[in-house]
Amino acid sequence: MRILITGANGFVGRHLIAALQAAESAPAMQIFAATHSSADNNAQIDGNGHVETVPLDIQDAGATQILLADIRPTHIVHLAARSSGADADRPMVFAVNVEGTRHLLNAARSLAELPRVLLVSTGYVYGNTEAQRPARESDPLAAPGKYGAYTDSKISMEEVAAEYCNLALVVRAFSHTGPGQSATFAIPAFARQLAHIERGEQPPEISVGNLEALRDLLDVRDVVEAYRLLLEHGLPGETYNVANGNPVAMRDILDRLRALCTTPTEVQIDPTRLRPADISCSTGDALKIRTVTGWQPQYTLDATLHDTLAYWRTEGLAG
Repeated sequence: MRILITGANGFVGRHLIAALQAAESAPAMQIFAATHSSADNNAQIDGNGHVETVPLDIQDAGATQILLADIRPTHIVHLAARSSGADADRPMVFAVNVEGTRHLLNAARSLAELPRVLLVSTGYVYGNTEAQRPARESDPLAAPGKYGAYTDSKISMEEVAAEYCNLALVVRAFSHTGPGQSATFAIPAFARQLAHIERGEQPPEISVGNLEALRDLLDVRDVVEAYRLLLEHGLPGETYNVANGNPVAMRDILDRLRALCTTPTEVQIDPTRLRPADISCSTGDALKIRTVTGWQPQYTLDATLHDTLAYWRTEGLAG
């Protein structure tokens, strides 16, 4: 297996590489970790899997074509994206998430042996869902223009994927977090503030956005295990939800984190953290992936939050 991972130096990419290296099939893998910066270009042996870092700007169609022709991947996991729902640069979001994906799929289609390409979408493409009836893969998607540039770009990306159904499968990953996620996202932002409070580096007040939103929350380590299994068992042309079907209010998540904090805290709503296009409830049905791969989440929410706060107490603030 020659596995190309785009966006490999990101939050999910680093966890995916670790999961691949821990797999029984790791000795038979060669992993190409594609990053946007050529400054990180090097080759290394880590654990029981061979990882080679290669530069890739998916906005450059020619460079993407050359790289794929050179390494001839048998499998691709496409993680490179503008991934924040708060990203207001709509042209750039579409340039990366839609046109960049097209460049990658064009290059993959030109190979003599077609690779299996796993494209990462989002559960937000369904828009608002019902807490008691998680979204299924056959459900209609949200109307573009309602939930922001990121969600719109993923809807468009899936339309592109449909043109390459002989090699691409789509994963609609619902919200996930864990150690190493950027504090531009809500849960690590909570954890980072709590770590600062514990150190006495800020007053015991946490600035937050919308706490009423319901999110189907997974641990990133469970999500990358789903990706690993789909690389082996997923079928091109198919779409798979990665979810748990149990949405939790952001207020509850924050309260659980506060309970882990060694210092009493208060909560302060910050209007700048509120999103006008926020989705009130996002939850999905994962029956399809469970049936095809046997995947089941292993991490409890409390374990995920504990590990996330532990990260910000140590590596996060140190970095």
